[in-house]
Amino acid sequence: MPKTEKRFEDVLVDDVFDKFVLKPSLVGKDATIAMVVDQMLVNPLSRKVYVTDTEGRYIGTVSTETVLRLMGYRLGIREYGGTSFIRFLKDTLKEKAEDIMVKGRTVTKGTKLSAALKIMIDDHLNDLPVVDGDGRLIGELVSMELFIAGKKVFEAKDPSPPPNEH
Repeated sequence: MPKTEKRFEDVLVDDVFDKFVLKPSLVGKDATIAMVVDQMLVNPLSRKVYVTDTEGRYIGTVSTETVLRLMGYRLGIREYGGTSFIRFLKDTLKEKAEDIMVKGRTVTKGTKLSAALKIMIDDHLNDLPVVDGDGRLIGELVSMELFIAGKKVFEAKDPSPPPNEH
């Protein structure tokens, strides 16, 4: 719940930070894909692992979709040859997070939740990295948590159905 009773449009990430922002899964840019998968397994609510530099600044994002697509290619499930599972395991140890990450958009504690929601809708995202003023990753805003804050949008003030338009 927001710290104050604000309209959803006025609620900031900071207002819900303690309750709605989760500890993100992190790896360095040199992490192997196997290490990325390990981090995904540690934090199953998140669908992403964030790549940071040695100072903790956000560099990029690796999503479960990216890892699944890579697995599909390597296993021959997707149209990209028929690499064996053993080969996939060997390749996993050689490749790094920086090879498969994408640079994504971020929000700060001062971002309005409505602006974060717009980014999620526009970029087809389920969650967003939260950074501080120096770009250090401090959390992950997950869409399920936005549902809690924005549930009032769906609560009917007038239970009667809207009039039919002819």
